[in-house]
Amino acid sequence: LSDGDGLQFPREIWFYGLGNSLLYAAGFYTTYLAFQCGSFGFTKLFSSLGTILIVFYGIFVLHEPASALTFVSLGLLFASIYLFRAKGQDTQSSQKMSAKWVLFMSLTVLSNALITIMGKAKHNAFGDLYNNEFLILSLGGSAAALLILGLLFERDQFVPALRYGLPYGMAAGICNGINNILILLTYNYLPISLISPFKTGLGMVLSFLVSITLYKERFSRRQWLGIAIAIASVILINC
Repeated sequence: LSDGDGLQFPREIWFYGLGNSLLYAAGFYTTYLAFQCGSFGFTKLFSSLGTILIVFYGIFVLHEPASALTFVSLGLLFASIYLFRAKGQDTQSSQKMSAKWVLFMSLTVLSNALITIMGKAKHNAFGDLYNNEFLILSLGGSAAALLILGLLFERDQFVPALRYGLPYGMAAGICNGINNILILLTYNYLPISLISPFKTGLGMVLSFLVSITLYKERFSRRQWLGIAIAIASVILINC
C-alpha cells in the first residue's frame, strides 16, 4: 500500500533485516521469560535501561548534541529504577529480583537497545529507502526464529498456543509493525538520543496503567515516586 514502486530486496538490506530479526526474536522471547519471573510493571520499567544505552550510543558514537539536562535526566532515570526496586516499610509488593529474572531482563535490555541502533544504522545507509523490505525481513525472520524455538522447546504446547493465542499474536504483530514503521520515519526529524526516551516514557505510562487496571498489581509509595521521577526524566531529556 505504501510502496508504489514495488518491493525490492538488494543484497545489502538483507544484512540489516536478518540481523534485526535475530534481535527481535531474542527481545521478544527474553521479555516473555522475564514476565514469567516478575511483575508486568516492574519488567516494563526496568526495560527502560535500554534507553540509557541508546542515549550513550547517540552521544558518544554518533556525536549527537547533548545538554546538561540530558545527563541530569539519565541520573533521574537511574534513581527511579533504584526507588522502584528498593524495599522499605511502605512496600506493599512481594515482587523479588530473582537471578533468572535479572538474566532475562539483561538480555531484553541489550536486544532492545541494539534493535534501535540497527534501525538507525539502516537509516544512515539507505535513508527512507527499503523501509518496508527492512520490516518484512525483521518481523518475518523474527517470526520464523520464534517458531523454531517453539517447536524445539515447547512442542507439547504448540497446538493450544496456536489455537488460542493466534488472535493476540496477530494483533501484537500488527501494532508492532505500525510502531516500527513510525519510528523509522521519525529518524528524519529527531536524533536517536531523543526518540528512544520519548517512546520509553510514553510506554511506561501506558504499561503502568495496564498493570494497575488489568493485572491488579500494587505499588508502594516509594515505587510511585520512582515512576514519577522516571516520567520527569523523559520530559527533561526532550527539553
